[in-house]
Amino acid sequence: MRRIFIEAPAKINLGLQITGVRPDGFHSLESIFSTVTLSDKIEVSLNPETTGISLECSGILSPPGKANLVWKTAKIFMDKTTVRGGVGISLHKSIPSPGGLGGGSSDAAAVLIALQKLTHSELNLTTMAERLGSDVPFFLLRKGSALVTGRGEILHPVVLPHFHCVLVHSGENIPTPAAFKLWDAHKGDLTEACPISNYTALKFGAWHEGKPFPVRLDNHFLTLLHSRFPGVTRTAEELSRLTVNWGLSGSGPTFYALFRSESEAKEAEEQLTGKFPWVFRCQSR
Repeated sequence: MRRIFIEAPAKINLGLQITGVRPDGFHSLESIFSTVTLSDKIEVSLNPETTGISLECSGILSPPGKANLVWKTAKIFMDKTTVRGGVGISLHKSIPSPGGLGGGSSDAAAVLIALQKLTHSELNLTTMAERLGSDVPFFLLRKGSALVTGRGEILHPVVLPHFHCVLVHSGENIPTPAAFKLWDAHKGDLTEACPISNYTALKFGAWHEGKPFPVRLDNHFLTLLHSRFPGVTRTAEELSRLTVNWGLSGSGPTFYALFRSESEAKEAEEQLTGKFPWVFRCQSR
């Protein structure tokens, strides 16, 4: 039996603008994705003497068996290859889900990469990644940061300055499909665009005027969620007292605050701990 251990990192959205609805029904967006040192841990094994897919989960509660995206990922991969054998997956979850941090998508990409190495397959992982979820292609890229457009499949790697980060769960339950439905119903209320500024995102790799790069961290979802989820408003107010470099990751419910130094991040972590159900200090990868 062969096995591979692999990390599945979380990402944060450094700004997010929903730019419309595509002909295929998916939403188009523009965002900077950046991975951080919070990650899930995965072990994938291939045993030629067995069949089927087994999944063991630990850590933060995760869907069991066939309901888990990593199980579906393994099934799609093995259905496409001529390699036979049983797949065993051990998943230790540290990334909240749903949280806007891409945990499930990162897990799926990690399993694809592991299975390709175990089977020595030359299958096109990108096609499978797009089928599994809009964020999966980014994690398949295995780059620290990228400008992401389209549904999430158009990726331009970018170099960002190192930052320290404090993640804060607002305590709300905001499934991604529900957030997009809000946008569909109220997009006319969004009178101000929040451009990511492709040029500056691609060209600047250093802190500039107190910011990690001259890109706005505005998130279209935040405006929609403010009046409907008290925890979102409370978290935004709390973070704005600490720094101007904060934002909502994805459709939430997790926020982030960025800092230039570890000491600043530690101080923020101390002030936030106990006020929210989950606070985690990390840094860019």
